[in-house]
Amino acid sequence: MKRNIILLATFLIVASPLFFSNCSNDPAMDAVPPVFKEVAIDPAKPNMGDTVTVTLKFMSKGKNWYKIAYKWTLSRYQQETKYHVKGEGSSLEMVEPTFTFVVPDTAGMYTLRVNPGNVQATSLFANGSPFGSASIENNSVTFTVKAEE
Repeated sequence: MKRNIILLATFLIVASPLFFSNCSNDPAMDAVPPVFKEVAIDPAKPNMGDTVTVTLKFMSKGKNWYKIAYKWTLSRYQQETKYHVKGEGSSLEMVEPTFTFVVPDTAGMYTLRVNPGNVQATSLFANGSPFGSASIENNSVTFTVKAEE
């Protein structure tokens, strides 16, 4: 009986570091999603048929994420739904998301609205998840396309 108690005590002493130590292969909880300040377009005053480059500008780049998804909608002010153009995409490697669209051949005021979505992290976010969500302060930009003279 005494021998069994000594064996059990020895086992507990040897095995206790395995139970109480941090596992080195567990991902850290240090990912931070990006925060965007605005939607920027180039050129700022596009003409009919122009190709416009859109960039979501960082306010804060975040940390340890590798992919962000986004959706965008281009709509003509107070017009029927045929003037809605929708798209989606993703950006990799902690860079500002960039995409292009072609300005419609119809004069009018247009609004481009971009909504950032899921952010995938290389480590974990504070809630213990590999997925989080980005935020944006001003998710739309408005521009006017003039009729050709």
